[in-house]
Amino acid sequence: MAFVVFALSVVLMIAGLASGFMSLDLLPTGVGLLYALGGAVAVSMALMALALAALIRRVDALTALVQPPPANVVDAKVETAPAHQAHQAQPIEIAPVEDEPSPVNENRAGRLPTLGEIEHAIETPEPPPGLIGRYSSGGANYMIFDDGSIEAETGEGTFKFASMGDFKRYLADRKARS
Repeated sequence: MAFVVFALSVVLMIAGLASGFMSLDLLPTGVGLLYALGGAVAVSMALMALALAALIRRVDALTALVQPPPANVVDAKVETAPAHQAHQAQPIEIAPVEDEPSPVNENRAGRLPTLGEIEHAIETPEPPPGLIGRYSSGGANYMIFDDGSIEAETGEGTFKFASMGDFKRYLADRKARS
C-alpha cells in the first residue's frame, strides 16, 4: 500500500513541476496563472502523499511488532522422494511452542483480540453469568455465579472476584492486616 501511495506522490510531483514549467511562458495571462496555481497544488499534494506513504510504512512496521508470533507449529513434513532414488527424505517434526500462562492475570488470553473476535463479541454479546446461590456469613452477603465469579457485599463495599482462589487470597490478606 505504501508503494502505491509513493508512486502516486511521484506522479503528482512530476505533473506539478511540468505545470509550473509550462506556466513560465504564459505567466502574464490568466491561463498561465491557472497553470502555476495547478502546479503548486499538485506539488503540495505530492508532498502530502509522500508523508502519507511514510506514515503507512511506520504503521506497518509497528503492526508487525505488535502482532503475536504464529500459534503453535503442529507438524511440518517433507515429502518423501520416489523409491527409485538412492536417498529417502525423512519427515521433520517440530515440537509445538509451549505458551506459559501469565501468573499476573490468568483470565486474559495474553494477546490483543483480532478484528474478527471483536466483531463477533459485539454482534453476539455474552449473557451475564447466572446466579448459583447466595449466602450470608460474618455480616457479609455473598453471591456465587456459574462462571466461577463471586460478589461479596461487606460493610467496606461491594467486591467482585474472578474465582474462588482470588476470593480466598483477599480473605487471607484481610486477615493478615487485622
